[in-house]
Amino acid sequence: MGRRRKRGVWAFVRRHRDGLPLVVFGLLVLGAWLSTNADRPLLWAALGALGLVGAVWLVWWARRRLARRREERLVERTDLSAVDTMTGTEFEEFVASLLRTHGYTRVEVVGGASDGGADVRAHAPDGRAVVVQCKRWRRPVPPHEVRAFVGTLSGTHRGFTGLFVASQGFTDAAVREADAGHDAALALVDRHGLALWMRGERVPELPPARPGASDAA
Repeated sequence: MGRRRKRGVWAFVRRHRDGLPLVVFGLLVLGAWLSTNADRPLLWAALGALGLVGAVWLVWWARRRLARRREERLVERTDLSAVDTMTGTEFEEFVASLLRTHGYTRVEVVGGASDGGADVRAHAPDGRAVVVQCKRWRRPVPPHEVRAFVGTLSGTHRGFTGLFVASQGFTDAAVREADAGHDAALALVDRHGLALWMRGERVPELPPARPGASDAA
């Protein structure tokens, strides 16, 4: 474990080596400035407090970047055979990781007994609020599940763009249901689309925003 952690730290340093000269230059300038103001204790105290805040922020930022990189590696190593062994909750977490690694922000897994048809909520790179339904089933999703999700997009998540991800795809009737004339903006991600997304070859394309999209939080 310790060896892997060291490798992760050195990988982080290598990825940001272009910024190291600027950091060193900044420290030299700061040191020169401090040496000319060594007789000002209040200034030193204020600077110390500022440095502590900066150090805390830097640690938080570094940990966040390392966590994001670990998540990206997890996505890269996962294939459909691994998806097929996931539980429903694990699949929701995995889809959330896919969203984060492809530019989605404010990603949260909200699935549960009272999820109201929403498993994951996020904001797309273009700022749109997105709600995701995830089905890690052994059979294609039937039309009534799509119909229920459309109801979610017209009710508790009105104004959100919908993304329905199914590990075994959808029946033909379910696809027709999604294409039916309704007010919800909805995109389906079937097994083939999921595989392309996981390989980074094609991120699911969201449909055009419908009226009321600005109402979403």
